[in-house]
Amino acid sequence: MAWCSNSSPVLVERSIGRFQGESGGPTSYEASWREVGPPGSKGLKPLIVLDGPGLPGRSQVVGFDMDSTIITTKSGRTFPTGPSDWKFLYNQESTLTCRNVPDRLRELHKAGSKVVIFTNQGGIEKGKQDVKGLLQKIEDIICALCIPVQVFISTGESEYRKPSTGMWDYMEREANQGVVVDRNSCTYVGDAAGRAKDWAPGKPKDFNCSDRKFAANLGVKFFTPEEFFLGEAPAPFEWRTFDPKHFLSNHPAGKGTTEYHSKKQEMVVMVALPAGGKSTFCKCHLVAHGYTAINRDTLKTQAKCQQVSKDALKSGKSVVIDNTNSSKAARAEYITIAKKAGVPVRCFHLVTPFDLAHHLNYFRQTQTKGTVRRIPDVAYNVFKKNFEEPTTAEGFTEVKTIEFQAHFDRKADEDLFKCWT
Repeated sequence: MAWCSNSSPVLVERSIGRFQGESGGPTSYEASWREVGPPGSKGLKPLIVLDGPGLPGRSQVVGFDMDSTIITTKSGRTFPTGPSDWKFLYNQESTLTCRNVPDRLRELHKAGSKVVIFTNQGGIEKGKQDVKGLLQKIEDIICALCIPVQVFISTGESEYRKPSTGMWDYMEREANQGVVVDRNSCTYVGDAAGRAKDWAPGKPKDFNCSDRKFAANLGVKFFTPEEFFLGEAPAPFEWRTFDPKHFLSNHPAGKGTTEYHSKKQEMVVMVALPAGGKSTFCKCHLVAHGYTAINRDTLKTQAKCQQVSKDALKSGKSVVIDNTNSSKAARAEYITIAKKAGVPVRCFHLVTPFDLAHHLNYFRQTQTKGTVRRIPDVAYNVFKKNFEEPTTAEGFTEVKTIEFQAHFDRKADEDLFKCWT
């Protein structure tokens, strides 16, 4: 298929299309869609990639978000009404200070840069986005540009979703034909830049800051579409989230010197936010000393957690209840089990700020390459609604309040923690 023709690409199984350029044509090339990663719900994979032999590896990459960066809707609506509801964001006559989108991207390709689209399309995972229609729209965009464009689509919550660097990392590792990317010469352009309402007269607030964070996590230059295409001066912005580097500068990582385990058999009931660091704490300070960890994520039901607790205590093991345990009622069930077994029970309240817990939530998803999914926001709302401060009046021999302290087994984990989420 010639890229500048009006003919339609052939679509194959799972709406993953294939392009075949006409040999020798200056604007034709061969590329195909493929899915990457382990299947999730309904067989969905977390990354869709457009790549092929017609996309040579290059050391200089210029990456773009798609919606509200390269294109906008023809209808004027916030969300497109269908695959054909798009137009280039800027398509006016080029000047010395202003380049329309097609001309600017063609210039980049001619100058030796690889043009790449990195787009979050979470509606795919939610069942709100037609994959076939989306791929058709992207193919139409590339046909209109008449240059080779590589594409990476994050289909939902995974390590590939911006601002995590998974899409770019995959491009460097698996889709650049062995050419080493020089990030110092690379650029990323996106509209999610953390700008406040009326950053320019009548302009709405940016919906988030994920594109700017994506570039910062990669260490590449960042521009908004207005800066890149129109030559406008940078507008004020805010990151709008937890600053991991600032946190570590004030709370250095380390295991600490405090010992939390007991030499006598006991039960410990944890109280902590979802993704608040309790499992890592239990592993380092209690499981390492022979405690049996009881975790509902692993055991699935409360009844199973209670039974395993009883069995472990009966066998002489100490036990740590590694659940959120936000309410008195949830904690009371385990206090009763401990007392019936004749062992003391302590409570460890791990105090983790909400914004830090949210950061750890995303950090864990990326660290585990998506095998541990991000906990939905509703879980934090439920914890906050049900939370009751633990006290010794409930039957604990001690309630110990513990401030969160980061601990990393590898430098790679520390570097990942420092990334924006």
